[in-house]
Amino acid sequence: MDRQRVRQWIITLLVLLIGLVPIEGAGAQANRHIVLIDPAHGGEEAGVVSDKLREKDLTMNLALLVQQEAKQKANFDVQLTRSEDRNITTAERRKTVLALKPDCLLSLHINAGFGKKATGYEVYFPGFQQTIVGGSESAAILKDMEKNRYLNDSVRLAQALQAGLDTLFPRQGRGLRDAPSPLLDGLTIPGVVVELGFATHPEDRKKLTEEKTQRAIARALVEGLLIYFQKAP
Repeated sequence: MDRQRVRQWIITLLVLLIGLVPIEGAGAQANRHIVLIDPAHGGEEAGVVSDKLREKDLTMNLALLVQQEAKQKANFDVQLTRSEDRNITTAERRKTVLALKPDCLLSLHINAGFGKKATGYEVYFPGFQQTIVGGSESAAILKDMEKNRYLNDSVRLAQALQAGLDTLFPRQGRGLRDAPSPLLDGLTIPGVVVELGFATHPEDRKKLTEEKTQRAIARALVEGLLIYFQKAP
């Protein structure tokens, strides 16, 4: 066998071997989930304002903290519908969802009202009745659930987040709520609205303005997301 053939044979063998060696992190990157966090309000729309607390600022800060926490402890990437204080419409937020096609969506809000004694957190998922013609009877809901897996996943996501937040707000969870949402309705991805405490409750308001509490909320949300993805079918 002459030298040229030997050289060609060696080059071919090396190419084949390189093809068999996995690129570090490539498989893991391909399997990483994408979470889209939507910090409510922004720009001229301040949201709930109570004392020194402004909803748009707090939701933005919480979203950034979730992003930081996920980088350290999670196997998913966190993207934001906004990363600064600016006006952003519901249509623009939905456009981001459609372009990014995330595995799930969390819209972060701060609650208000229900009297000054209302406290704790709430998690809303899209109403099943929105896609049912002729009402919300049990049989129709069950049939619709079979056709709309993403709605079932929204319920699972809400339950997972509840598990994370219950460690932070013991006995203060106000339950999971089935309700329509201008942002979530009609989307074909799992999504929830999370109301993180009441600005109108003095103790809630004080806690929400503390960095320690904000970081704890971010950790709880990331833990909930980890539970959700671990139990994904």
